[in-house]
Amino acid sequence: MAQPTDTMLLNDILDMETGQNVDPQVFLRRELSLVMKDRAELMARYTRDPDAPWLVCELCSAPVILVRTKDRYFHFRHHQSEEAEQKCSISTRGELSADQIKCIKYNAAKESSAHLRLKAIIRDSLIADEKCTEPLVEAVWKGLRLAKRAQWRKPDVQVELAGQRLAFEVQLSTTFLSEIVGRREFYRRNNGAMVWVFQSFDPYTTRTAEEDIFYLNNHNVFLVNEETLERSRQAKRMALDCWYPTPELQGKTIFNRWTMAHVFLDELKIDPQEQKVFFYDYDAQRAELERSLDTSLARQAFYDFWNERAATDCRETDAAWTTLREQMRIAMPRLHLPADYRTGKFHGAISLMLSARFGRPVGYNLPRLINVANTAFDHYKDFLYAFGWTLRLCGHEDLLKAQDSKGTWRRRAKLIKDGMRNHDEGFRQDPSLNHLIAFLVPEITEKLAQVRDW
Repeated sequence: MAQPTDTMLLNDILDMETGQNVDPQVFLRRELSLVMKDRAELMARYTRDPDAPWLVCELCSAPVILVRTKDRYFHFRHHQSEEAEQKCSISTRGELSADQIKCIKYNAAKESSAHLRLKAIIRDSLIADEKCTEPLVEAVWKGLRLAKRAQWRKPDVQVELAGQRLAFEVQLSTTFLSEIVGRREFYRRNNGAMVWVFQSFDPYTTRTAEEDIFYLNNHNVFLVNEETLERSRQAKRMALDCWYPTPELQGKTIFNRWTMAHVFLDELKIDPQEQKVFFYDYDAQRAELERSLDTSLARQAFYDFWNERAATDCRETDAAWTTLREQMRIAMPRLHLPADYRTGKFHGAISLMLSARFGRPVGYNLPRLINVANTAFDHYKDFLYAFGWTLRLCGHEDLLKAQDSKGTWRRRAKLIKDGMRNHDEGFRQDPSLNHLIAFLVPEITEKLAQVRDW
Protein backbone atom coordinates (compact mmCIF):
# COMPACT_ATOMS: atom_id res chain seq x y z
CA MET A 1 0.00 0.00 0.00
CA ALA A 2 1.13 3.56 -0.74
CA GLN A 3 1.62 6.02 2.12
CA PRO A 4 1.62 9.86 2.27
CA THR A 5 4.39 11.90 3.85
CA ASP A 6 3.81 13.05 7.41
CA THR A 7 4.42 16.73 6.60
CA MET A 8 2.63 17.37 3.32
CA LEU A 9 2.34 21.10 2.56
CA LEU A 10 -0.08 20.90 -0.35
CA ASN A 11 -3.36 19.49 0.95
CA ASP A 12 -6.04 21.48 -0.89
CA ILE A 13 -6.55 19.48 -4.09
CA LEU A 14 -9.45 19.86 -6.52
CA ASP A 15 -10.53 17.28 -9.12
CA MET A 16 -11.32 19.28 -12.26
CA GLU A 17 -13.43 16.43 -13.71
CA THR A 18 -15.80 16.01 -10.79
CA GLY A 19 -15.51 19.41 -9.12
CA GLN A 20 -14.97 17.58 -5.84
CA ASN A 21 -12.21 18.03 -3.30
CA VAL A 22 -9.64 15.25 -3.10
CA ASP A 23 -8.53 14.10 0.33
CA PRO A 24 -4.77 13.48 -0.08
CA GLN A 25 -4.74 11.09 2.88
CA VAL A 26 -7.35 8.88 1.22
CA PHE A 27 -5.93 9.28 -2.30
CA LEU A 28 -2.43 8.29 -1.20
CA ARG A 29 -3.38 5.37 1.06
CA ARG A 30 -4.38 2.99 -1.72
CA GLU A 31 -2.78 0.01 -3.43
CA LEU A 32 0.65 1.07 -4.61
CA SER A 33 0.07 0.14 -8.26
CA LEU A 34 -3.05 2.34 -8.41
CA VAL A 35 -1.23 5.35 -6.96
CA MET A 36 1.71 4.82 -9.34
CA LYS A 37 -0.66 4.70 -12.32
CA ASP A 38 -2.40 7.90 -11.20
CA ARG A 39 1.01 9.50 -10.67
CA ALA A 40 1.77 8.82 -14.34
CA GLU A 41 -1.72 9.88 -15.43
CA LEU A 42 -1.29 13.28 -13.77
CA MET A 43 1.91 13.86 -15.73
CA ALA A 44 0.43 12.42 -18.95
CA ARG A 45 -2.58 14.71 -18.95
CA TYR A 46 -0.41 17.76 -18.44
CA THR A 47 1.89 16.58 -21.22
CA ARG A 48 -1.05 16.18 -23.61
CA ASP A 49 -2.73 19.48 -22.72
CA PRO A 50 -1.37 21.82 -20.02
CA ASP A 51 -4.65 23.74 -20.11
CA ALA A 52 -6.74 20.71 -19.16
CA PRO A 53 -5.14 19.25 -16.00
CA TRP A 54 -6.78 16.58 -13.90
CA LEU A 55 -5.93 17.64 -10.33
CA VAL A 56 -5.07 21.21 -9.36
CA CYS A 57 -4.16 23.22 -6.29
CA GLU A 58 -7.42 24.63 -4.99
CA LEU A 59 -5.68 27.79 -3.79
CA CYS A 60 -4.02 28.88 -7.04
CA SER A 61 -5.47 26.49 -9.71
CA ALA A 62 -2.00 25.31 -10.76
CA PRO A 63 -1.75 21.67 -11.93
CA VAL A 64 -0.25 19.34 -9.35
CA ILE A 65 1.93 16.25 -9.63
CA LEU A 66 2.73 13.39 -7.29
CA VAL A 67 6.25 13.23 -5.89
CA ARG A 68 7.75 10.20 -4.20
CA THR A 69 10.43 10.78 -1.59
CA LYS A 70 13.59 8.75 -1.18
CA ASP A 71 11.80 7.04 1.72
CA ARG A 72 9.06 5.99 -0.76
CA TYR A 73 6.31 8.22 0.62
CA PHE A 74 4.10 10.40 -1.58
CA HIS A 75 3.06 14.04 -1.54
CA PHE A 76 1.50 16.55 -3.93
CA ARG A 77 3.35 19.58 -5.29
CA HIS A 78 2.77 22.16 -7.99
CA HIS A 79 3.90 21.17 -11.48
CA GLN A 80 7.41 22.54 -12.03
CA SER A 81 6.45 24.33 -15.24
CA GLU A 82 3.69 26.25 -13.47
CA GLU A 83 5.18 26.79 -10.06
CA ALA A 84 7.31 29.83 -10.81
CA GLU A 85 4.36 31.68 -12.35
CA GLN A 86 1.93 31.14 -9.49
CA LYS A 87 1.63 33.38 -6.44
CA CYS A 88 0.48 30.57 -4.20
CA SER A 89 0.45 30.75 -0.43
CA ILE A 90 1.72 27.18 -0.42
CA SER A 91 5.19 27.14 -1.97
CA THR A 92 6.96 23.84 -2.57
CA ARG A 93 9.59 25.16 -4.98
CA GLY A 94 13.29 24.93 -4.16
CA GLU A 95 16.16 26.44 -6.08
CA LEU A 96 16.58 23.18 -7.98
CA SER A 97 13.66 20.79 -8.28
CA ALA A 98 13.95 17.07 -7.75
CA ASP A 99 13.12 16.44 -11.43
CA GLN A 100 15.81 18.87 -12.53
CA ILE A 101 18.32 16.95 -10.45
CA LYS A 102 17.07 13.69 -11.93
CA CYS A 103 17.34 15.17 -15.42
CA ILE A 104 21.01 15.98 -14.86
CA LYS A 105 21.63 12.44 -13.60
CA TYR A 106 19.64 10.99 -16.50
CA ASN A 107 21.68 12.76 -19.15
CA ALA A 108 24.93 11.82 -17.42
CA ALA A 109 23.92 8.18 -17.09
CA LYS A 110 23.13 7.93 -20.82
CA GLU A 111 26.86 8.17 -21.43
CA SER A 112 27.80 5.53 -18.86
CA SER A 113 29.49 2.32 -19.93
CA ALA A 114 26.59 0.24 -18.62
CA HIS A 115 24.11 2.19 -20.76
CA LEU A 116 26.31 1.92 -23.85
CA ARG A 117 26.75 -1.82 -23.37
CA LEU A 118 23.01 -2.46 -22.98
CA LYS A 119 22.34 -0.40 -26.08
CA ALA A 120 24.87 -2.51 -27.99
CA ILE A 121 23.27 -5.75 -26.77
CA ILE A 122 19.86 -4.55 -27.98
CA ARG A 123 21.34 -3.57 -31.35
CA ASP A 124 23.20 -6.85 -31.84
CA SER A 125 20.16 -8.90 -30.74
CA LEU A 126 18.01 -7.12 -33.32
CA ILE A 127 20.65 -7.63 -36.01
CA ALA A 128 20.48 -11.36 -35.26
CA ASP A 129 16.69 -11.36 -35.62
CA GLU A 130 15.78 -12.27 -39.19
CA LYS A 131 12.26 -10.83 -38.80
CA CYS A 132 13.45 -7.31 -37.96
CA THR A 133 14.71 -4.51 -40.17
CA GLU A 134 18.20 -3.09 -39.69
CA PRO A 135 18.21 -1.44 -36.25
CA LEU A 136 18.97 2.27 -35.95
CA VAL A 137 20.94 3.53 -32.95
CA GLU A 138 20.38 7.04 -31.57
CA ALA A 139 18.53 7.98 -34.77
CA VAL A 140 15.82 10.65 -34.74
CA TRP A 141 12.25 9.30 -34.70
CA LYS A 142 10.43 12.12 -36.38
CA GLY A 143 6.90 13.15 -35.51
CA LEU A 144 4.14 13.33 -38.06
CA ARG A 145 4.39 17.10 -38.55
CA LEU A 146 7.45 19.17 -39.33
CA ALA A 147 6.15 21.88 -37.04
CA LYS A 148 6.48 19.45 -34.15
CA ARG A 149 10.17 18.72 -34.77
CA ALA A 150 11.05 20.13 -31.35
CA GLN A 151 9.20 17.15 -29.92
CA TRP A 152 10.94 14.53 -32.07
CA ARG A 153 12.56 11.74 -30.10
CA LYS A 154 15.86 9.92 -30.36
CA PRO A 155 15.37 6.42 -28.88
CA ASP A 156 18.37 4.34 -27.91
CA VAL A 157 17.52 1.82 -30.65
CA GLN A 158 14.64 1.61 -33.09
CA VAL A 159 13.52 -1.13 -35.47
CA GLU A 160 10.53 -2.39 -37.42
CA LEU A 161 8.95 -5.81 -36.84
CA ALA A 162 6.11 -7.00 -39.09
CA GLY A 163 5.29 -3.43 -40.03
CA GLN A 164 5.26 -2.18 -36.43
CA ARG A 165 7.85 0.41 -35.39
CA LEU A 166 9.47 -0.25 -32.01
CA ALA A 167 11.58 2.06 -29.89
CA PHE A 168 13.92 0.52 -27.31
CA GLU A 169 14.92 2.58 -24.30
CA VAL A 170 17.36 1.51 -21.62
CA GLN A 171 15.90 1.99 -18.16
CA LEU A 172 18.11 3.93 -15.78
CA SER A 173 17.75 4.24 -12.04
CA THR A 174 17.38 8.00 -12.48
CA THR A 175 14.74 7.90 -15.22
CA PHE A 176 12.11 10.42 -14.15
CA LEU A 177 8.36 10.37 -14.65
CA SER A 178 8.01 13.35 -16.97
CA GLU A 179 10.49 11.70 -19.37
CA ILE A 180 8.68 8.36 -19.22
CA VAL A 181 5.27 9.93 -19.81
CA GLY A 182 6.59 12.27 -22.50
CA ARG A 183 7.98 9.37 -24.49
CA ARG A 184 4.81 7.29 -24.07
CA GLU A 185 2.68 10.13 -25.38
CA PHE A 186 5.03 10.77 -28.33
CA TYR A 187 4.99 7.14 -29.49
CA ARG A 188 1.25 6.86 -28.92
CA ARG A 189 0.68 9.82 -31.28
CA ASN A 190 3.06 8.35 -33.87
CA ASN A 191 1.78 4.74 -33.77
CA GLY A 192 5.03 3.48 -32.30
CA ALA A 193 5.52 1.14 -29.38
CA MET A 194 8.14 1.57 -26.69
CA VAL A 195 10.06 -1.26 -25.04
CA TRP A 196 11.83 -0.30 -21.83
CA VAL A 197 14.80 -2.58 -21.17
CA PHE A 198 16.27 -3.14 -17.71
CA GLN A 199 19.80 -4.20 -16.81
CA SER A 200 18.67 -6.12 -13.72
CA PHE A 201 15.51 -6.56 -11.72
CA ASP A 202 14.55 -7.79 -8.26
CA PRO A 203 10.74 -7.88 -7.83
CA TYR A 204 11.09 -7.67 -4.06
CA THR A 205 13.22 -4.50 -3.94
CA THR A 206 11.84 -2.38 -6.78
CA ARG A 207 12.69 1.30 -7.20
CA THR A 208 10.28 4.09 -8.05
CA ALA A 209 11.84 4.57 -11.49
CA GLU A 210 11.16 0.91 -12.24
CA GLU A 211 7.62 0.99 -10.88
CA ASP A 212 6.80 4.08 -12.97
CA ILE A 213 7.54 1.90 -16.00
CA PHE A 214 6.28 -1.62 -15.30
CA TYR A 215 3.02 -0.69 -13.55
CA LEU A 216 2.06 1.04 -16.81
CA ASN A 217 3.28 -1.84 -18.99
CA ASN A 218 0.93 -4.57 -17.78
CA HIS A 219 3.46 -5.33 -15.00
CA ASN A 220 5.92 -6.84 -17.54
CA VAL A 221 9.65 -6.12 -17.13
CA PHE A 222 12.20 -6.89 -19.87
CA LEU A 223 15.94 -7.47 -19.44
CA VAL A 224 18.83 -8.07 -21.82
CA ASN A 225 22.32 -9.29 -21.02
CA GLU A 226 25.11 -11.36 -22.51
CA GLU A 227 23.08 -14.56 -22.13
CA THR A 228 20.04 -13.17 -23.96
CA LEU A 229 22.36 -11.96 -26.74
CA GLU A 230 23.76 -15.47 -27.15
CA ARG A 231 20.21 -16.91 -27.27
CA SER A 232 19.34 -14.32 -29.91
CA ARG A 233 22.24 -15.35 -32.11
CA GLN A 234 21.48 -19.06 -31.76
CA ALA A 235 17.73 -18.71 -32.45
CA LYS A 236 18.05 -15.82 -34.94
CA ARG A 237 15.27 -14.13 -32.93
CA MET A 238 15.74 -11.35 -30.39
CA ALA A 239 15.70 -12.96 -26.94
CA LEU A 240 14.79 -11.23 -23.67
CA ASP A 241 14.20 -12.18 -20.07
CA CYS A 242 10.73 -11.21 -18.87
CA TRP A 243 9.68 -10.77 -15.27
CA TYR A 244 5.94 -10.68 -14.59
CA PRO A 245 3.63 -11.34 -11.63
CA THR A 246 0.77 -13.83 -11.71
CA PRO A 247 -2.15 -12.75 -9.50
CA GLU A 248 -3.34 -15.40 -7.05
CA LEU A 249 -6.31 -15.44 -4.72
CA GLN A 250 -5.60 -16.24 -1.07
CA GLY A 251 -8.84 -16.04 0.86
CA LYS A 252 -10.41 -12.79 -0.31
CA THR A 253 -7.12 -11.05 -1.09
CA ILE A 254 -5.15 -11.00 -4.35
CA PHE A 255 -1.39 -11.52 -4.11
CA ASN A 256 1.24 -11.40 -6.86
CA ARG A 257 3.68 -14.25 -7.45
CA TRP A 258 6.61 -13.12 -9.62
CA THR A 259 7.95 -15.34 -12.41
CA MET A 260 10.84 -14.99 -14.87
CA ALA A 261 10.56 -16.44 -18.39
CA HIS A 262 12.83 -16.59 -21.43
CA VAL A 263 10.93 -14.98 -24.31
CA PHE A 264 11.44 -13.78 -27.87
CA LEU A 265 10.51 -10.39 -29.27
CA ASP A 266 8.07 -11.87 -31.80
CA GLU A 267 6.14 -13.53 -28.93
CA LEU A 268 5.24 -10.21 -27.32
CA LYS A 269 1.85 -8.54 -27.65
CA ILE A 270 2.15 -4.96 -28.88
CA ASP A 271 -0.50 -2.33 -28.22
CA PRO A 272 0.67 1.10 -29.45
CA GLN A 273 -2.52 2.87 -28.39
CA GLU A 274 -2.25 1.73 -24.78
CA GLN A 275 1.55 1.87 -24.96
CA LYS A 276 1.95 -1.67 -23.71
CA VAL A 277 4.40 -4.32 -24.90
CA PHE A 278 3.97 -7.48 -22.87
CA PHE A 279 4.34 -11.25 -22.73
CA TYR A 280 1.91 -12.04 -19.90
CA ASP A 281 -1.45 -10.26 -19.74
CA TYR A 282 -1.46 -9.42 -16.04
CA ASP A 283 -4.25 -6.84 -16.29
CA ALA A 284 -6.65 -9.34 -17.89
CA GLN A 285 -5.84 -12.06 -15.34
CA ARG A 286 -6.20 -9.60 -12.47
CA ALA A 287 -9.56 -8.41 -13.81
CA GLU A 288 -10.75 -12.01 -14.11
CA LEU A 289 -9.77 -12.73 -10.51
CA GLU A 290 -11.50 -9.57 -9.32
CA ARG A 291 -14.65 -10.58 -11.19
CA SER A 292 -14.54 -14.03 -9.60
CA LEU A 293 -13.99 -12.44 -6.19
CA ASP A 294 -16.98 -10.17 -6.71
CA THR A 295 -19.02 -13.18 -7.87
CA SER A 296 -18.09 -15.28 -4.84
CA LEU A 297 -18.91 -12.44 -2.46
CA ALA A 298 -22.28 -11.87 -4.14
CA ARG A 299 -23.04 -15.61 -4.06
CA GLN A 300 -22.16 -15.82 -0.37
CA ALA A 301 -24.36 -12.80 0.39
CA PHE A 302 -27.27 -14.60 -1.30
CA TYR A 303 -26.54 -17.79 0.64
CA ASP A 304 -26.45 -15.84 3.90
CA PHE A 305 -29.82 -14.23 3.24
CA TRP A 306 -31.50 -17.49 2.27
CA ASN A 307 -30.01 -19.41 5.19
CA GLU A 308 -30.82 -16.78 7.80
CA ARG A 309 -34.02 -15.12 6.60
CA ALA A 310 -35.84 -16.82 3.71
CA ALA A 311 -37.84 -19.08 6.04
CA THR A 312 -39.24 -16.07 7.92
CA ASP A 313 -41.78 -13.46 6.84
CA CYS A 314 -41.31 -10.11 8.51
CA ARG A 315 -40.46 -6.47 7.84
CA GLU A 316 -36.77 -6.99 8.64
CA THR A 317 -36.56 -9.78 6.05
CA ASP A 318 -38.14 -7.52 3.42
CA ALA A 319 -35.57 -4.80 4.18
CA ALA A 320 -32.71 -7.33 3.99
CA TRP A 321 -33.98 -8.56 0.60
CA THR A 322 -34.07 -5.00 -0.73
CA THR A 323 -30.46 -4.53 0.35
CA LEU A 324 -29.41 -7.83 -1.23
CA ARG A 325 -31.15 -6.95 -4.52
CA GLU A 326 -29.15 -3.72 -4.71
CA GLN A 327 -25.88 -5.53 -3.99
CA MET A 328 -26.68 -8.11 -6.66
CA ARG A 329 -27.68 -5.42 -9.16
CA ILE A 330 -24.18 -3.94 -8.89
CA ALA A 331 -22.19 -7.18 -8.68
CA MET A 332 -24.25 -9.29 -11.10
CA PRO A 333 -26.24 -6.89 -13.31
CA ARG A 334 -27.42 -9.67 -15.66
CA LEU A 335 -29.30 -11.48 -12.88
CA HIS A 336 -32.73 -10.00 -12.29
CA LEU A 337 -34.25 -10.66 -8.88
CA PRO A 338 -37.97 -10.02 -8.17
CA ALA A 339 -38.96 -7.14 -5.91
CA ASP A 340 -40.53 -9.70 -3.55
CA TYR A 341 -38.67 -12.97 -2.98
CA ARG A 342 -42.04 -14.71 -2.33
CA THR A 343 -43.22 -13.98 -5.90
CA GLY A 344 -44.71 -17.00 -7.71
CA LYS A 345 -42.53 -20.09 -7.53
CA PHE A 346 -39.34 -18.11 -6.88
CA HIS A 347 -39.07 -18.82 -3.16
CA GLY A 348 -39.87 -22.50 -3.49
CA ALA A 349 -37.57 -23.15 -6.45
CA ILE A 350 -34.57 -21.39 -4.91
CA SER A 351 -35.18 -23.10 -1.56
CA LEU A 352 -35.15 -26.48 -3.33
CA MET A 353 -31.86 -25.75 -5.07
CA LEU A 354 -30.09 -24.47 -1.97
CA SER A 355 -31.42 -27.32 0.15
CA ALA A 356 -29.98 -29.77 -2.39
CA ARG A 357 -26.77 -27.70 -2.48
CA PHE A 358 -26.21 -27.76 1.30
CA GLY A 359 -27.81 -31.15 2.12
CA ARG A 360 -30.34 -29.72 4.60
CA PRO A 361 -33.54 -27.64 4.45
CA VAL A 362 -32.76 -24.04 3.48
CA GLY A 363 -35.62 -21.54 3.18
CA TYR A 364 -38.07 -24.10 4.59
CA ASN A 365 -39.11 -24.82 8.16
CA LEU A 366 -38.84 -28.55 7.51
CA PRO A 367 -36.92 -31.12 9.60
CA ARG A 368 -34.94 -33.05 6.94
CA LEU A 369 -33.80 -33.09 3.32
CA ILE A 370 -36.28 -35.90 2.52
CA ASN A 371 -39.15 -33.53 3.36
CA VAL A 372 -37.77 -31.01 0.88
CA ALA A 373 -37.51 -33.68 -1.81
CA ASN A 374 -41.14 -34.70 -1.33
CA THR A 375 -42.18 -31.03 -1.50
CA ALA A 376 -40.31 -30.79 -4.81
CA PHE A 377 -42.22 -33.78 -6.20
CA ASP A 378 -45.59 -32.52 -4.97
CA HIS A 379 -45.31 -28.89 -6.03
CA TYR A 380 -42.20 -28.21 -8.18
CA LYS A 381 -41.94 -31.00 -10.76
CA ASP A 382 -40.74 -28.41 -13.31
CA PHE A 383 -37.54 -27.94 -11.26
CA LEU A 384 -36.81 -31.60 -10.52
CA TYR A 385 -34.10 -31.90 -13.20
CA ALA A 386 -32.00 -29.16 -11.56
CA PHE A 387 -32.84 -30.49 -8.09
CA GLY A 388 -31.66 -34.00 -8.96
CA TRP A 389 -28.39 -32.91 -10.53
CA THR A 390 -27.66 -30.64 -7.57
CA LEU A 391 -28.13 -33.56 -5.19
CA ARG A 392 -25.79 -35.70 -7.28
CA LEU A 393 -22.99 -33.21 -7.99
CA CYS A 394 -22.99 -31.80 -4.46
CA GLY A 395 -22.79 -35.31 -2.97
CA HIS A 396 -26.12 -35.56 -1.12
CA GLU A 397 -27.84 -38.47 -2.93
CA ASP A 398 -26.73 -40.99 -0.29
CA LEU A 399 -28.01 -38.75 2.50
CA LEU A 400 -31.43 -38.60 0.83
CA LYS A 401 -31.49 -42.39 0.41
CA ALA A 402 -30.59 -42.85 4.08
CA GLN A 403 -33.52 -40.65 5.13
CA ASP A 404 -35.95 -42.48 2.77
CA SER A 405 -36.84 -45.16 5.33
CA LYS A 406 -40.25 -45.87 3.75
CA GLY A 407 -38.95 -45.99 0.17
CA THR A 408 -41.26 -43.17 -0.91
CA TRP A 409 -38.55 -41.16 -2.63
CA ARG A 410 -37.14 -44.26 -4.35
CA ARG A 411 -40.54 -44.94 -5.94
CA ARG A 412 -40.96 -41.29 -6.85
CA ALA A 413 -37.47 -41.15 -8.39
CA LYS A 414 -38.52 -43.93 -10.78
CA LEU A 415 -41.65 -41.99 -11.73
CA ILE A 416 -39.53 -38.91 -12.38
CA LYS A 417 -37.13 -40.79 -14.67
CA ASP A 418 -39.99 -42.41 -16.60
CA GLY A 419 -41.83 -39.12 -16.90
CA MET A 420 -38.81 -37.31 -18.28
CA ARG A 421 -37.96 -40.15 -20.63
CA ASN A 422 -41.51 -40.17 -21.99
CA HIS A 423 -41.71 -36.36 -22.17
CA ASP A 424 -44.58 -36.25 -19.70
CA GLU A 425 -45.99 -32.72 -19.71
CA GLY A 426 -46.07 -32.71 -15.91
CA PHE A 427 -42.27 -32.90 -15.80
CA ARG A 428 -41.56 -30.24 -18.44
CA GLN A 429 -38.66 -28.13 -17.14
CA ASP A 430 -39.08 -24.44 -16.30
CA PRO A 431 -35.93 -22.65 -17.58
CA SER A 432 -36.92 -19.18 -16.32
CA LEU A 433 -34.58 -19.33 -13.32
CA ASN A 434 -31.70 -21.19 -14.98
CA HIS A 435 -29.31 -18.20 -14.94
CA LEU A 436 -29.85 -17.62 -11.25
CA ILE A 437 -29.68 -21.35 -10.44
CA ALA A 438 -26.41 -21.66 -12.38
CA PHE A 439 -25.05 -18.72 -10.37
CA LEU A 440 -26.11 -20.23 -7.03
CA VAL A 441 -25.12 -23.81 -7.94
CA PRO A 442 -22.27 -23.43 -10.48
CA GLU A 443 -21.64 -27.19 -10.24
CA ILE A 444 -24.68 -27.88 -12.48
CA THR A 445 -24.17 -25.10 -15.07
CA GLU A 446 -23.22 -27.54 -17.84
CA LYS A 447 -26.15 -29.83 -17.05
CA LEU A 448 -28.63 -26.95 -17.21
CA ALA A 449 -27.27 -26.04 -20.63
CA GLN A 450 -27.94 -29.61 -21.85
CA VAL A 451 -31.64 -29.55 -21.03
CA ARG A 452 -33.82 -29.56 -24.14
CA ASP A 453 -37.49 -28.65 -24.13
CA TRP A 454 -40.04 -31.10 -25.52
